[in-house]
Amino acid sequence: MRNHFLNYTAVGVFVAAMIAALVVSLSMLAGRTGPTDSYSVVLDDVTDVKYGTVVRFAGFPIGQVEEIAPEYNEGKYRFRLHIAVKEGWKFPQDSIARIAASSFLAGKTLEINGGLAAATIAPGGEIAGGTAADMFSLMAQVAGEIGDLSKSSLKPLVARIGEIIDRIGNTTETNLQQLMGSLNSIASEVNTKTPAIVGNVETFTAQINAEMAKVDQILSERNIGAINNSLAHIETATANAEVASEDLKSLGTRITAVADEIKGMVAENRKGVDKSVADLEYILRAVAQNIDSITHNLDGTTRNMNEFSRLIRQNPGLLLSGSSPEADKGLGQNSGDEQ
Repeated sequence: MRNHFLNYTAVGVFVAAMIAALVVSLSMLAGRTGPTDSYSVVLDDVTDVKYGTVVRFAGFPIGQVEEIAPEYNEGKYRFRLHIAVKEGWKFPQDSIARIAASSFLAGKTLEINGGLAAATIAPGGEIAGGTAADMFSLMAQVAGEIGDLSKSSLKPLVARIGEIIDRIGNTTETNLQQLMGSLNSIASEVNTKTPAIVGNVETFTAQINAEMAKVDQILSERNIGAINNSLAHIETATANAEVASEDLKSLGTRITAVADEIKGMVAENRKGVDKSVADLEYILRAVAQNIDSITHNLDGTTRNMNEFSRLIRQNPGLLLSGSSPEADKGLGQNSGDEQ
C-alpha cells in the first residue's frame, strides 16, 4: 500500500510539473503576460499568419497578433493586423514589420526591425509593413519571375520562330534582315533578364545552405541526447501508468464483488420485502375504505373544539363550575330596601 501511495504521489508531482511548464511555455511564446499596448500593421499578404502568431522585435518575443481585418481599397485587398505588445515598448518611426521564419522548420512570426529614427510611434499607431523575408516567399518570387519571363519572352519567341518557319520558303532578303533584327532584339531581352534570374537563384541557394546548417545544429549530438532522456522519462511515466491501471482494475473487481453481495442480500430478503409491501397495501386499502367516516369524525371533532374554545373565551369560569354563573342580584335588592 505504501508503494502505491508513493507511485501516485510521483505521478501527481510529475503531471503538476508538466502543467506548470506548459503554462510558462505558453506565456513565453505569447510574448506577453501583463498589460499591453495596441498597434496595427498593413500587409499585402498574410500567409500562415493567424490569431496568436508571435510578434518579435529583433528576434525578441514581445506580443502576438490579436486580429486580422481585410481592407479593400483601389481594387486591391490589403490586410490590417492588430497586434498587442508589452506595455511601454518603443518602436522608432522608421520601423518595418514583415512576415518571417527564424529557421527552415519554424512557424511564421511577425518580425519588427527597429529603425534609426529618434521619434517613436505612439501606442495605437501604425507600423509600416514590408514584404515577406522568409525562404518560401523568396521561392515564390523567383517562381513568379520565371513565369513572367516564360510568358513575356519565351512564349513570344517560340511563336515568332513558328511564324518564321512558316514563311521561310517565301521570304526575301529584306524579310530576312527584319527577321534577324527581331531575333537580335529577343536575344537582347533574354540577355538583359538572365543576370537577374541567376542572381535570384544564387541567393536562393545561399539561403538553402544557411538553413541546412541550422538543421545540422538542431540535429546535434547534444539535442539527440536530450531527446533520448525525454523518451526515457516518458517510458518511466508509462510504466507508472501501467501500475496505476492494474490498481484500478483491482478496485473495479472489488466494487463488482460488493455489488454482487448487495444483490444477494436483496434476493435473500425478497419474501420479507414482498410481505411488507402486501401489508402496506392492506393498510392503505383499509384507510381508503374508511376515509369518509374518518373525515366526518374529524370534521365533527373540529367543530366541537371550535365551540368549546369559543365558550371558554366567553366564560373561563366554565372550567371550574361546569356551567355559566348566575347574575349577581344582591346589589339590586339592597338598593330597593334603602329607597
